[in-house]
Amino acid sequence: MKKFLLLILLLSSFLTQAEPLRLSYLGEANIFYSKPYIYLLEKTHYRTIKVPELTISEPIYFKFSDSTFYKKFTPSSFTINRIDKKIFITLNLGGLVYEIRGNELVRIDHSFEHKMQINAQQFVYDNRIFRFGGYGFWSARNFFTYFDINSKEWESYSPVQGDKVPPGMFDVNQYINGDEITYFNGIIINPFDNLKFERSQEIWQFNLTTKTWENKGKTTLFFGNNPQNFQYENYYIAFNDERRIVRVNFKNYTYEIFENEAVSSKISPQLKPFVENGYIYYFANNHANGDIELVSLPIDQFLGKSILKESFIERDFWKEYSPYVLGLLAILIVSSGIYLFLKYRPSKARFIKDKDGVLYLGNAAINFDENELKVLRFLLKFDDVPNSELLGLIEQKGVHFSHNIRMKNDVLNQLNLKLKAILQVDMNFIIFKKSDTDSRLKVYRLNKQYFKVSEEFLQD
Repeated sequence: MKKFLLLILLLSSFLTQAEPLRLSYLGEANIFYSKPYIYLLEKTHYRTIKVPELTISEPIYFKFSDSTFYKKFTPSSFTINRIDKKIFITLNLGGLVYEIRGNELVRIDHSFEHKMQINAQQFVYDNRIFRFGGYGFWSARNFFTYFDINSKEWESYSPVQGDKVPPGMFDVNQYINGDEITYFNGIIINPFDNLKFERSQEIWQFNLTTKTWENKGKTTLFFGNNPQNFQYENYYIAFNDERRIVRVNFKNYTYEIFENEAVSSKISPQLKPFVENGYIYYFANNHANGDIELVSLPIDQFLGKSILKESFIERDFWKEYSPYVLGLLAILIVSSGIYLFLKYRPSKARFIKDKDGVLYLGNAAINFDENELKVLRFLLKFDDVPNSELLGLIEQKGVHFSHNIRMKNDVLNQLNLKLKAILQVDMNFIIFKKSDTDSRLKVYRLNKQYFKVSEEFLQD
């Protein structure tokens, strides 16, 4: 008979130590914590230890009606779950679910031992027992199943929303934060060789409410799913191959490495450590006498000296900054296009100029008849032109005065229309007003802001 010694080391403010509690059991034990009890499941019985009092209950021995099941029953092959003060154990290979009712192990599922979710992760959510991933028959799972306590059936948690799903994984680390659950540093199967296992450092987060996956990137540090790895608050504690303690902070995605080999080398895998009120509880191997001790000490003392702090997520600079780079590039391309267009587009002429006695807008000559050109030149030369002087420019001898007046008005109207059309400006170029010197006289004035003509043109 193998002896199982629980030495309770209570490091309180007075540094007192409790008397050791001695337990004897046959075979392997399964040890599980669910506040406020540590459950000790052995082949023939189970008992509890209350935390933080560390009071141990009397053993409750199982009544086995099936001798075949008794012979095959190995507590360490099951995972313990607590839902609404009821204790359930699920077979790690998949399928079988038992409820501990008093001194009986009662099978409640309608499934079978399918061996399709070996080394899957398990957790309780919404009063259901969930499993994710797992290995079986040369393939790995990338979906969730759950056991419904009411229907006594295993169901698939589907459908998954969105277009992102992780590869099948097993032996993967699991961090839970409310409705979000994160998987990282697991094992996947080579897509071209299903006999080849590979490490995956991808971080996948699943929202149990929206049923959507999000790829958070890759870890900068790989560590396996050690049985001693555990979660507390927003931290995940792991143990690497160098017996160092790794603490991942999931608030800011950083990790620290602590050096405390005196502790990390003694942790027993039989109880996943847990933290309550700033104290960590774990089983430690006493290499001197072969006993196992239940130890409690402040979490800071457990961690020891911090020797490194780094980012836990590998930064993909292109993925992180590509939207900004592409946006800036688009702005530069558009800006360059606008600049080149403005620089090399045919410039629109804005001024009427003269050359060899002909008026031009840009390179296009403007066709004015003789009378229009005489009136325009005169209006360009002088500011205010009396009506009589304009009339004298175009009047015809021997015709009635009213006819000459109509001719003058027609010339002025034609000039106005031509200048508007040529310059594409909605304004009257020739205005009719009272003289500034004699209000009895009417004068004409030309808006000269669109003209740049030479003195030679005006003197013709």
